[in-house]
Amino acid sequence: MPEMLPHRSALLALLLIAAILPLTCSYILIHHTSSGGQCQESCGYHGYSYTWCKQLGGKKAAWDYCSLEPGLEASGKRCATPCKFWGASYNSCYLQDGKWGYCGLITKLYHAKYSQENKVCISECRATRGTFQCNTLDSIEPCAPFPDVTTRGLPCHNNYRCARYGHSKYRCHTDEDSWAYCGRRSLAECVWIAHQTNATQAEFCILSYGQGGGDNITFHRERQYNLIHPAKEQFQNATYLIDSITSSISIPDSWALGSVRLHKQGEIFCKGINYTNLVLQISKSTESYLPIAQVLFPETLRADEFLRLALYTSLHSAFYPPAYAIVVSLGEPMLCSINNYDMN
Repeated sequence: MPEMLPHRSALLALLLIAAILPLTCSYILIHHTSSGGQCQESCGYHGYSYTWCKQLGGKKAAWDYCSLEPGLEASGKRCATPCKFWGASYNSCYLQDGKWGYCGLITKLYHAKYSQENKVCISECRATRGTFQCNTLDSIEPCAPFPDVTTRGLPCHNNYRCARYGHSKYRCHTDEDSWAYCGRRSLAECVWIAHQTNATQAEFCILSYGQGGGDNITFHRERQYNLIHPAKEQFQNATYLIDSITSSISIPDSWALGSVRLHKQGEIFCKGINYTNLVLQISKSTESYLPIAQVLFPETLRADEFLRLALYTSLHSAFYPPAYAIVVSLGEPMLCSINNYDMN
């Protein structure tokens, strides 16, 4: 049986208090137009008696109506009904006087990523022919899927992490003499909360997910001294393997890219929940592998984005020590120690 970490009630109380901190500024607002497009600039009056913006998509016009805040129609009056299509080709709402007006939805984009041009990605940052790309409001642009990674999946040099360095685009050195483009760090990066006892130290990161961001996923990290430092090319192949995960419920037992493989090992049972043990490894020989990242996640996880983030977080720690394994939990954190489990 896995060993339970001590002082469970005190730890949960700490998490409840600290949960607000990582989520304070962890999203951006996306304004949608009445016809379903997305605002390319701010939603505002811009000299007229109604709120509008230049749009991408929607009815394919250059502009359309939008709402300054949820529950307002385009003239600024308060809606008496939800903003919906109501069988039409545009969003509208009914007002208190029985009239109706155009309105637009507003959504929160959590864990936003940015292109190398520092524009917000409105789609996932995924690899296409060796380069990570995403859709922005303007075009398809290169992006970096994680902090301190270039748009081609290479790790940034430890002494020259991703920053502007006086330029308009984000960049980093991949070695002492070469540099490449990378992506701005997300507002929703992990803020690790430490809980120290006489026996052990537990560290947690709480992330929101879902359309409203009302649900939480918890990352619990544990030091792993047997995770080895990958070479740059191994790190890059590992990043592509992580990107290939499109579902947390249909992961093959093992698949490889070059000398790196992603291997699903036995399950860990803790407090009535089965956790899948997923390990990134590099081949030492035809039958021997060394671990470079480890993640455990519950079989009920249905958010592949967070599985990819957890794997990268562990991989990142192996490249920039100290190295950690990451345990993903839904709701209440998994408090079983994983240090007794083999990763080879």
